[in-house]
Amino acid sequence: MHPSSLENMQKCHDRYVVPAGLSNRDGVVVLDIGGANVNGSYRDVFAGPQYRYRAADISVGEGVDIVLDDPYRIPLPDASVDIVLSGQMLEHCEFFWLAFQEMVRLLKPDGFIFLIAPSAGPIHRYPVDCYRFYPDAYDALAKFSGCVLLDVWRDERGPWQDLVGVFRKTPLEVSPGAPVSSDPDAEAPPAPVVFESRPEEEVVRGSVGYIEVLGEIHRVIEPESYLEIGVRHGRSLALAGCPAVGVDPAPDIRESLPATARVIQTTSDHFFDELAGEVITSAPDLVFIDGMHLFEFALRDFMHVERLAAPATLVVIDDIFPNHPGQAARDRRTRVWTGDVWKLHRCLGEVRPDLFLLPLDTTPTGLLLIAGLDPGNRVLWDRYNPVVKNFRDRDSEVPPDAVIAREGAVDPGSALVTMVLEKLRDLRARGPAPREVVDALRALSRGRDEPRPGPGDVGSRAQPPARSRSSTG
Repeated sequence: MHPSSLENMQKCHDRYVVPAGLSNRDGVVVLDIGGANVNGSYRDVFAGPQYRYRAADISVGEGVDIVLDDPYRIPLPDASVDIVLSGQMLEHCEFFWLAFQEMVRLLKPDGFIFLIAPSAGPIHRYPVDCYRFYPDAYDALAKFSGCVLLDVWRDERGPWQDLVGVFRKTPLEVSPGAPVSSDPDAEAPPAPVVFESRPEEEVVRGSVGYIEVLGEIHRVIEPESYLEIGVRHGRSLALAGCPAVGVDPAPDIRESLPATARVIQTTSDHFFDELAGEVITSAPDLVFIDGMHLFEFALRDFMHVERLAAPATLVVIDDIFPNHPGQAARDRRTRVWTGDVWKLHRCLGEVRPDLFLLPLDTTPTGLLLIAGLDPGNRVLWDRYNPVVKNFRDRDSEVPPDAVIAREGAVDPGSALVTMVLEKLRDLRARGPAPREVVDALRALSRGRDEPRPGPGDVGSRAQPPARSRSSTG
């Protein structure tokens, strides 16, 4: 199962199952047709105790509960299933319309069918590979089977560019909900978190605090518009002296925000899918990404931001330098936590060498400056699934020593950083092409076009000793 397929099924769950109240019932029957666990399963999406998850397939396999003698006949009663789902099966089904008709037979009147199938991609027989699907195909399936197509979208992420369809036996009386959270207790105040980490796992490094550096970035580049992903307490959003938009599914604002700042309470995926086109009317000059501390989330946020941006837009990524391997765990167990966002720096360096990247030695967990964005570049979109799988699985998710040591990081107070910011501000007024931005900034980093910073300014500072989180206040 490729990563975007799991993400699309989660979107179906959060957008339809939760608002319809199915997630609050007991004994919700979920049937996954073609559900053998091949590199992943949708069980992770429907893992709650309220779900009775069963998988049907044509042969014995991991996670298979029902082995089918006839792929077009499932031994369950009519209208006995709350949620029927199928992903990456339809292209391998010779008579897919018969399989879909059987799904409709099993579905309860208030249930949902979630269907995911590729609209592109190479041949991958299992044991056959017969079809690719476009939106009209799902509309035709609904007409053939006498059900309603509630929603359909084509995911641009390659190589499969999945087509996702949501079906029901009757029309939905209420509009689908924004996927803020699938947790029914999400509105309740969060319980205190107790971290069971060892003291050495809570060390931090860096020469200057990231909030101070962000404030300096605002001051130098003088943005006319600002976008922030991951608002939390509002400390960074409060720095904006221009029209600003902050996106967070559960903001806990503790700072006084300027009147020009707007907080949108939703996930970044939903924001970019449904709202950004109306909210962001011109390319933001400065973007700060500090959302979910997982590589694939940070990557998606960057991909969406690039489409809205201009070449001279500056994107700042937080949490690129874990100070201890424990801080880089995908499942949080430390107070100081970066997750595996550190992989984004390496990913962009390898997959998008056309970008300008400048890592900064900020405390507690580093920043990455990115410029030279190209809204028309499709490399990350077309290669999304293999890229995510490669980088998410690489190094067994343990950051290399070079990442922990912050090799190549630049002192944020150096002359180079100031020159880069000033150059970016000046270039923005000219509306440059991506290559012009990257060439100009790389020339600065090599000491061209401007006086070379002194030896004490860039990269030659002694690394401050690691210190515990408690010592920083």
